[in-house]
Amino acid sequence: MTVLNDILTTIRDRAPHEEGVNLKIGEEILRDPAAVVDVSIKSFANRIGVSEPSVIRYCRSIGCEGFKEFKKHLAQSLVLEQKFSKATVVGGEDDSGQTGDERFDRLTASVAIALRSVSETEHFERIDAAAKVLMASPMIAVFGVGGSSAILAMEAQNRLFRLGLRAVAHIDSYMQRMTAATLKKGDCVLIVSSTGEPETLAESARIARGYGASCIAMAPLKSTLAGLVDILIPIELATDIPYHQPNPVRFAQMFVLDCIADRVALMIGKPAIETLRRVSSAVSPQQHYLPTGD
Repeated sequence: MTVLNDILTTIRDRAPHEEGVNLKIGEEILRDPAAVVDVSIKSFANRIGVSEPSVIRYCRSIGCEGFKEFKKHLAQSLVLEQKFSKATVVGGEDDSGQTGDERFDRLTASVAIALRSVSETEHFERIDAAAKVLMASPMIAVFGVGGSSAILAMEAQNRLFRLGLRAVAHIDSYMQRMTAATLKKGDCVLIVSSTGEPETLAESARIARGYGASCIAMAPLKSTLAGLVDILIPIELATDIPYHQPNPVRFAQMFVLDCIADRVALMIGKPAIETLRRVSSAVSPQQHYLPTGD
């Protein structure tokens, strides 16, 4: 099966098994794929001495309707390959002269930058506003999709239910839409998204707001999701780090979640402390302190 936006991988994988005309076409593409993007089918066919129908048949064998569609996916594949070939240089040759401490310093610095980016007065004002809405909500649905955002959605549930709030995380897009449709005025959706662009999250936000629920999002300022929620806590995805390095945005997201949980706990007061005491007694038979629920 061909992954069209990674079509170069398919061509390379097929090359050892090709023969005749298809072999000539594949070899020419791999020799200089960037040049193929800018030529007409007639020019390409003449260059290697094959017919235009042969080129079209080759394109269709890979999963494209014709040469034009093939060139579009080839261009996308080149962009992907250039990004990750650059990542190899950054993570390999450029790091080869660094000590272990220096490499850890680079990672530590990226985390520190992510944390500083959300340690501003404006962020804490929005965190307070979000905490007030969450504290007063009879039902809190927490949504996240993908990798770290889904994990952090579950962590938000972990932080909030221990304070006596009715918070449930959903990481499946169907469950998110169905849950959004069950919410009503006074309820709340908390969305965690590194990009703010998944259409499933945007759709769930629209559904929830359509039924009167409030929406809070941790997402980039200029994202699609930012324009669909009542309270946005802007957290930007780092774009200047090597592709092999985990994005430090999750540290900023975790920090904001902890700030929200802290504010909610202080706003609720004694009832939250009592709930935490009960949770602690359930998980820790010892009389010394253990992190509640961890």
